[in-house]
Amino acid sequence: MSKLSNVGRELSRSKLGIGSWIVYDMGNTLFSAGIVGLVFPLWLTRDMSGNDSTFGFSLSLSMVIVFILSPIAGTISDITRRKMPFLVATTLIAIFATALIGVFNYEVSITLFCTAVILIHLANIFYNALLSDVSDESNVGYIGGLGVGVGYVGAIFAVVCGLLFYDTEGPVFLFKLMAILMFILVLPLFLLGKYSISEARVTEFRSLIETAIKQAFMSLWEARKKKVWAMFLFARFWYFSSIYAGSVFAVLYGVETVDLTEREVQLILAVGIVFGIPSGAIWGFLVDKYGAFLNLKLNVMAWFFILGLAALLPVMDLPAQLWWVVGVLAGVFMAGLYVSERPFVISMSEAHKVSEYFAVYNMVGRLAAISGPFAWGFISSTLGMGQVASITWLSMSAFIGFLVLLYAKSD
Repeated sequence: MSKLSNVGRELSRSKLGIGSWIVYDMGNTLFSAGIVGLVFPLWLTRDMSGNDSTFGFSLSLSMVIVFILSPIAGTISDITRRKMPFLVATTLIAIFATALIGVFNYEVSITLFCTAVILIHLANIFYNALLSDVSDESNVGYIGGLGVGVGYVGAIFAVVCGLLFYDTEGPVFLFKLMAILMFILVLPLFLLGKYSISEARVTEFRSLIETAIKQAFMSLWEARKKKVWAMFLFARFWYFSSIYAGSVFAVLYGVETVDLTEREVQLILAVGIVFGIPSGAIWGFLVDKYGAFLNLKLNVMAWFFILGLAALLPVMDLPAQLWWVVGVLAGVFMAGLYVSERPFVISMSEAHKVSEYFAVYNMVGRLAAISGPFAWGFISSTLGMGQVASITWLSMSAFIGFLVLLYAKSD
């Protein structure tokens, strides 16, 4: 039996089921692009007198918590054979926390932001695992690619909202507006999901937690036995730390180092998103035809060049028009990265351990998301070397990740 056709699915493979899974990604991307990548860093640095370190260390602290909770969350999902209840709970609380950012004082708002980031990333464990419910081995790349491509529409919503309301209504209004849009986009999946599964095992909560913690450490320990999986996880730490930090600091880098206006940065971001939408479907086709691992290596190599170009542009005083090239390439290869990763993780996992594998994958990603923003803030602000030095380090990290993937050989 195919590992993607396991029993106990919580979402049907109907067009409605697949469509609701794809639309959820729009809400997820809206949060990443609109809250983390655009509004919150500008609000923190412009309105609240924060800096790169404040933003970077807040993200790093959030990821420390996600790093600890990810394997536990994934294992609990596998033990209970449920994903939807956990997805609903984490997503709704994250949306509520997002809506309240800026309503209270500075410290509480940072806490709310961190809470939302933590819960959204935990929700992604359950969301990614649902890909095995709505796809099979013949179309996992295609459906995953549609999710990434259409998900970019959520980022367009974020940019449009920023262009329309940032100057007139302010960032606090945008936190509320984007939270409402997120709720609308995730609601179809919540309504179509199945919450009662006859095969689910009922376990005492304390025993469940103990089993989850034990299994989480076992998962990390067992990863070393599967060479390609272990090398992928090691490579992902390096390349994802660079890509994540580069994406969340892109707006601040454009405004503070490149001297672009906030409107110009948002327009470049929008162009990258527009190119990313069809790219998701194209990368999905390439994944199904040539395999996820080859496409993953191509995308990581591309990110080394993208980040390197972003570092060279202000240093060499190259034409400002090249920033549009950076934006387009970032949109295309961000889509390719996400489309390639999820099918590869599924190909590595056993049928009854999909959530567990995604939890370990997510755990390594969160470890990378701790180091990337922390390194940027430390190099740029704490050491006083500036943002160009930070993005140069990110390019080097992507190159290390590419070399590890190049050495590994997929089964």
